[in-house]
Amino acid sequence: MKPTEVEWLNAYESWSDGIDPSLADERTVSRTACEATFDDAVGNSPSERLQSTAAAARRGCMALTPARWRDNQADVVRSLMVVHEDLASPRRRPALSEIASSSVGVESDVYCWEPAGWASFFEHYAIVRGGEEVSLEGIADPARNRIDLAPGVCATLDNYLRRIRPLELSSENLELAESLIVLTHQAEHLRAPSAPETAIECYAIQHVRPLVHAAWGPALAEEIALHGWEIAYPELPPQFRTEACRDGGPLDRNPSSSAWP
Repeated sequence: MKPTEVEWLNAYESWSDGIDPSLADERTVSRTACEATFDDAVGNSPSERLQSTAAAARRGCMALTPARWRDNQADVVRSLMVVHEDLASPRRRPALSEIASSSVGVESDVYCWEPAGWASFFEHYAIVRGGEEVSLEGIADPARNRIDLAPGVCATLDNYLRRIRPLELSSENLELAESLIVLTHQAEHLRAPSAPETAIECYAIQHVRPLVHAAWGPALAEEIALHGWEIAYPELPPQFRTEACRDGGPLDRNPSSSAWP
């Protein structure tokens, strides 16, 4: 009996986790042995639509250095995105690309997903990422110079573009801060693909104030920036936070100013 897609992806994730430590410790893994373990532990695609994902996964055995292995893992995620794009094609959003360009300085294609496609993609993405992600609001693909965003993030950013001011004393203030951070976080990944998540997140938070200031002035910019810093940032997983992210700290991009973030 063929495994389900979820069972097959779980098998791939477990197999991948077994390869990772060997590469991290610079132990030699032969292509022949890698392919043999893949065939035994993972095997052929359980469905026609995951054939390209299975092919990408098996090609990992041709990329047995840490850097090339990471590239291959990105290829696997990319193949899954293509599968789920077919449910409802994401829309290219030049206006959001302009935000990434003006704030971070990267030229990119930004796409907004429909709820059905994003939900099904995230289900599979969370498996191949080993359960590291409890939520997924955006993803950057440096190879394609592309950013893909969740529907809720895009809805909030649409309001920002239309200059619909968040209601006072509402969750809309936090949602705006988080959505601007998601977009600029992914743009920062395109600007510096090898930078650690702690630095990327810290830089993204610092884009909130100028972006809101440009729309509604300094008072609301201060409020929304503090929502991002005092509410959203402390709730992030530890791998996204660092003590270096602070006023006057090593990651402060404007150390001459006392305004933070």
